[in-house]
Amino acid sequence: MTNLVKKEPQEGGKHQLHNVRFYTIKPRGITSLAYSKSSKCLALSRETPVIELWNMEYTPYLDRTIHLSSDVAVEALAWAGNRLFSVDLSGQLIEWDLVNLKPRYEHSPTGNSLWCLDINAAETELAVGSEEGHINILSIENDELTYKSLFNKQKGRVICLKYDKSGKKMVTGTEGCVRIWNVLKGNILHTMTLSAKDVTVWSLLFLSDNTIVSGDSAGLVTVWNADNATQIDCSRVLDKNVFALDVNEKEDRLVCSGMHPPLIRIFSKTQIKREESTCERWVKFLQRDAHKHYIKSLVVINGRIVSGGQDGILTITSSERMQAHLSQHAPFLKGSVTSVAVSEKLLLLRYPHSLHLWRLGTVAPADEEKKKRQWKLPVGHTEELLLENPPQKLLELNVKEKNFIQASAISPDAHWICYSTLKEVRLSRFKTEPLSVDRLVDNIPAELQPASHIVFTKQGKLALLHPHNNHLSWFTLKEDRVIFQSSIDLSDHCKGTISHLVVSSRGEYLVAGTSDHTVAVWKLHGNQYKHLLNLPRHRAATTALSMHEDHPQVVVAYANGRLVEYDLVKRGFTCETDEYLIPDTKHHCITGISLDPRNPNIFLVHTENNLYALERNQQAEQEDYEVNSKAKRQSKDNRSKGSTSSKGLVLKSELSRQHLVHVSRLSSNELVNVSISTNNLLAPLPPPYQRKKFGAS
Repeated sequence: MTNLVKKEPQEGGKHQLHNVRFYTIKPRGITSLAYSKSSKCLALSRETPVIELWNMEYTPYLDRTIHLSSDVAVEALAWAGNRLFSVDLSGQLIEWDLVNLKPRYEHSPTGNSLWCLDINAAETELAVGSEEGHINILSIENDELTYKSLFNKQKGRVICLKYDKSGKKMVTGTEGCVRIWNVLKGNILHTMTLSAKDVTVWSLLFLSDNTIVSGDSAGLVTVWNADNATQIDCSRVLDKNVFALDVNEKEDRLVCSGMHPPLIRIFSKTQIKREESTCERWVKFLQRDAHKHYIKSLVVINGRIVSGGQDGILTITSSERMQAHLSQHAPFLKGSVTSVAVSEKLLLLRYPHSLHLWRLGTVAPADEEKKKRQWKLPVGHTEELLLENPPQKLLELNVKEKNFIQASAISPDAHWICYSTLKEVRLSRFKTEPLSVDRLVDNIPAELQPASHIVFTKQGKLALLHPHNNHLSWFTLKEDRVIFQSSIDLSDHCKGTISHLVVSSRGEYLVAGTSDHTVAVWKLHGNQYKHLLNLPRHRAATTALSMHEDHPQVVVAYANGRLVEYDLVKRGFTCETDEYLIPDTKHHCITGISLDPRNPNIFLVHTENNLYALERNQQAEQEDYEVNSKAKRQSKDNRSKGSTSSKGLVLKSELSRQHLVHVSRLSSNELVNVSISTNNLLAPLPPPYQRKKFGAS
């Protein structure tokens, strides 16, 4: 860990920044991607038993997470409108309740492992392929899931399948061949054999012009005529394993990728004239070097290529030649992964199956004089300070691998540590001198149930949010015991899943943000609570929440890059920005807001890549600037002018980071940030595929 001093945009505003770089999580590979056009939601499954739901309407944002009760990871995903279906190798076909984040219908079509599924264009039926060669058709009409028919058993496992646009035909891929089926009768119409029997078909597309595109383990992409089962074209795209295929909406761009090399190759449909005849062929158009390890799945969304694979990083790039921007989203855990005990400068880090407690380092005496000297360097300048005491790991708490830690926190006075798995909550008394952890096991209140959010207040209270009913339970912490105090029902005003929860420093206000864009505020007084108001609903998702320490004002960040400040007493907006005041928010949303207790005009916000300092525009405030709660579209000239100042906020400085996880305050002039370097993230993986390049030694 390195300590830096950063100049803030206020007079004498230098800050000591603890740069924590020892938080490393194991990469959780991405196995499947599926996109819903109606809800603009990307469903993502990983090698661990989890499904992530990303909001793609504006800047990509991890909205909700579904944790599976079984140990088997999801193998394939598919959408039917706003309904999400999954299959896994345990043989389960599941439709998911996306409000309560649990299974809605569970079905075992064959009792064997299920490898793939697809839904017809009319969204009336679903097909699954199994290990034993069975293809089952199920009806999903009338908001139900019922058995419909079973195809003739084929030889070998069904690895991939796709409906045609009419829903009357289906193509399946297996080892050695591609088969075309009659969906109504359930029999084979054509069988197309591959170059060798041991070649496996990994991916398929059935296009509207009645052609089939297949990708196989030999690195070949083959185009077939579905009418007469003849091969139209075949080209070697990769050296090995084409795992993923997709096309854009116009079906004039074909995107493929896989294992060796892990490149994303893009083909364009082009008319070729030969003598007097004209035909259409897929011609090499572009390639993207977006991953270092193999790619398992990709989808094309409005010209953007969203891909993921072994490294677990969700990558977004463009399929157009003139737009080469690449954005990467690390496999972070949903919710807060850090908690700070300010009094003792302790940092609690959450991992999927463990908690690590660290004591932050202290500055060497020689550099203490630097802190006291007058700062004359420009805004945003940083310099390194030497550490007298390096960071020290004090404690590690582990749970069984079947359990997943969904929330954790350490109290501000460092006397309590609480964490919740999907099945239980554990509360422990913590002491630093001598170092000890004593778990409370006797006289535990029944209300101490699994929680998605854990909040310790400065007043010595503990709050647990129960995710299934949106009830917030309050507890009083005494010496070696916990007493249930009261429960607040938030479900009347928070219908969706609560993703953000903030309690003001004085314990007067409670603010909750949900997945359905609601931001609700309650007034707290002892055991009494009263719903105060709901902020005007914004069209973009809420990505970060914060409150000023000594002012009744809420600061909210949205997925379209907007930042607003709302006064709970005056009941009006006091400050806001236009969309994408910070250019980076077009690719990475604001995930954290840290406010200055000494100066309410300073806003520290961070994305995954950068830490930004914003300052309130005092001139705009003196002119009695009235803030409009509705975002106004600016012309290109006005938007370019507003890149540094817009509606009361000025962008003063930025600090670049790699995969920034957390930023919070230790004191009025001391910050801590936690980040993950890409090299550390990818270190547990095998060496990346080395590609020979022309002219390189």
